[in-house]
Amino acid sequence: MHDKTRFPLLKPELLLSKEPLPPMPAGPVRFALDDWPVPQRPTVLRECLARLGFSYQVDPLPDIPFNVDVTLNMLPGMLVGVGAIHGSRNRRSRKDVDDNALDAILLVNLEGPHLVEQRNRQLVLGDGEAVFVSAADPSSFTHQPPGSVLALRFPKARLEPLLRDPDDCYMRRIPRDSQVLKFLMNYVALAWDDRTSACPDMQHLMVNHIYDLMSVMMGATRDAGEAAEGGGLHAARLHLIKQDIARSLDRPDLTVTALAERHRCTPRFVQRLFEAEGTTFTEYVLEQRLQRAHRRLVDPRRAGEKISTVAYDCGFGDVSYFNRVFRRHYRAAPSDVRAQAAWEVPGPA
Repeated sequence: MHDKTRFPLLKPELLLSKEPLPPMPAGPVRFALDDWPVPQRPTVLRECLARLGFSYQVDPLPDIPFNVDVTLNMLPGMLVGVGAIHGSRNRRSRKDVDDNALDAILLVNLEGPHLVEQRNRQLVLGDGEAVFVSAADPSSFTHQPPGSVLALRFPKARLEPLLRDPDDCYMRRIPRDSQVLKFLMNYVALAWDDRTSACPDMQHLMVNHIYDLMSVMMGATRDAGEAAEGGGLHAARLHLIKQDIARSLDRPDLTVTALAERHRCTPRFVQRLFEAEGTTFTEYVLEQRLQRAHRRLVDPRRAGEKISTVAYDCGFGDVSYFNRVFRRHYRAAPSDVRAQAAWEVPGPA
């Protein structure tokens, strides 16, 4: 889902200190126990979770290596985590849940069998399956390696008013082929984007859209469903289509018809998604191709490439047309942009 090695480490030593906790870093952080002796890891995990306000009993499992490596991201009103905790059964008893009874958790099992126990029910989640659990009830989680999970923790009071039957949403298996679940998993990946981390307004909007998607997935009220059509569902569909466009920019045959067929919708539906953003499919694709061409022209590692190669590799089938639209957009010819970039590269000291 993301490159976790690029995020700052939330060191266990900081959480285990008796000093007051400093403010959490803005944006994603990584928490791992690789540097701790294996016998100490269950205790360290339990104490670190408790310091963060999550009470768990961590019971090591025989013959399974204990490993913790997760990335955490605190968004406005929602904690997003992704990673792995292997080699233990993690339990919350009645006394553990008293102080966290107002939250719910969406678990999306990315890989590896994941046993979830709550409300006298057991679910073994397969790859890509999901479930909502309540922080108000005792629970148990056991994840077999290799495996990883995506978890969203949020206030129940934010989601339940959007649902027709809130009590029915917990401990219900969500199949991997749920289209809305796929939308949600793809959209949540934006949480790890640097632009999202740097923009609080974007974070708030993304969280609102995630609530839209969760409500539709679990049975939204009429009003919530209508709001989601213009909110979270719209944003998630558009994000998915933009990803497809980014993968296909080098193809001259990238058309709205071909894109609609891949996403099982009509060309007009795709066009309306872009029109709601104040642009068109054609304008968006052209903008993305020009931006890609500009990045390649100013890249010193590609200084030897022909302008025609850049044009064809960015999906332009006609070099004259590429030169014309590039000059109109950037007010400079492609060759001039490359020359200026080469001039600005600092030489050896």
